[in-house]
Amino acid sequence: MSESTDVTVKPEAAEAPPKPAAKPAAPAGPPRALPSDEDIAAWIHGADVPTLGALFEEIDVKRFDALVMQVRKEELVPQHWQVLSSHAVPDDLVFNRLPEVGQLRVRYKNQELSRRRLHHLRFAWMEMGGRRPAVWTVPDLLAAMRRIYEKKHPVNWTELLSAMRDVWRGSDLPFGQEQLEVLWACLVLIRKNTKK
Repeated sequence: MSESTDVTVKPEAAEAPPKPAAKPAAPAGPPRALPSDEDIAAWIHGADVPTLGALFEEIDVKRFDALVMQVRKEELVPQHWQVLSSHAVPDDLVFNRLPEVGQLRVRYKNQELSRRRLHHLRFAWMEMGGRRPAVWTVPDLLAAMRRIYEKKHPVNWTELLSAMRDVWRGSDLPFGQEQLEVLWACLVLIRKNTKK
């Protein structure tokens, strides 16, 4: 009697398909170009410094609060300032009739530049409840900026800051120069505390 030579083939467990190779992390873009201390000084005195806004780009409310906390810690601005209560959005016509807005239009001469800067200043003015930019202090500007972050308004920080700088530069009172000096010190400190 012969033995059966039938071979029973057991199916092997199906191989799992190979896992796709992990995608390489997207290369981080070049580090944002921050203005130097010399750039900030030139900007305060009226130069155009397109990189100025990089100090405030790619950050969120939490990071902005941390930067402002450093400014407060150095006592460049008061530790506490009055928080704005809720407010109605003022009419754009009021903004367009403000004397400082008219002065900026005359100063810029270039209509496109004027339109851009006033557009971004208008966002901050709305967040300040229609309070005139000519009477703002640096803490007011920082408070408006924080609200802009919270509401995710699409603001060009260089244009907004330049418009506010020019409002203070156009002031005949010592107040304007004082605010420029405080802003200058704040921007230098923020630059120092901003990671590239």
